[in-house]
Amino acid sequence: MFFLFVCIAIILLLISLILAKIKIEIVNFRFCSITKRHLNQDYGIKIKLCIFGFIPIFKINITKAKLEKMKLKEKIKDIDLNELKDNPKLDKEMLIAIKNINIAIKEIELYVVIGTENASLTAILVPALSTVIAILLRKKIRDFEHQIFVIQPVYQNQNLVNISVSGIFEIKMSHIINIIYRLNKKEKKGVKEYERASHRRSYGYSYE
Repeated sequence: MFFLFVCIAIILLLISLILAKIKIEIVNFRFCSITKRHLNQDYGIKIKLCIFGFIPIFKINITKAKLEKMKLKEKIKDIDLNELKDNPKLDKEMLIAIKNINIAIKEIELYVVIGTENASLTAILVPALSTVIAILLRKKIRDFEHQIFVIQPVYQNQNLVNISVSGIFEIKMSHIINIIYRLNKKEKKGVKEYERASHRRSYGYSYE
């Protein structure tokens, strides 16, 4: 009886992980190119892990103040991009797996105001940008009834970009598990290849 209970618990755990989702909620995120502080100070980001896709079991709240305490900008500057590029774990297969992560848009409110010093350029840029963003969003949007997307031109003879975003985005946990599996598989493969190479060298030296 105990063994049956353990088996059922393991199966439920696996199913919950496969069906789990990471929900990212962005609240009141604004960017303005002409202000001294481009980003607003009162935005919030909530990250939730939901088993079976809808039961939250873990939550992280991220604010501007918390990011400043973490000194995230300094940490990003310290990253060596060349070293990251040469990392054997980041091979072509891995980059494809990361690229294939499907981020679904459950809700979104996106407002964009854009202007340039050239009125003709603004008139051309706005509809072109609207078309590109609409195509990108349409592929990710789950429910079109809860979406707002507005892009407006400003003719003031100055370069201006204002962006306001709020929304809820979802990532299936199965995609994250797939990446972790590929990383682990790649690491084990590299260790085995190194061990075989070391064995060949020691075997060759025994004839000298």
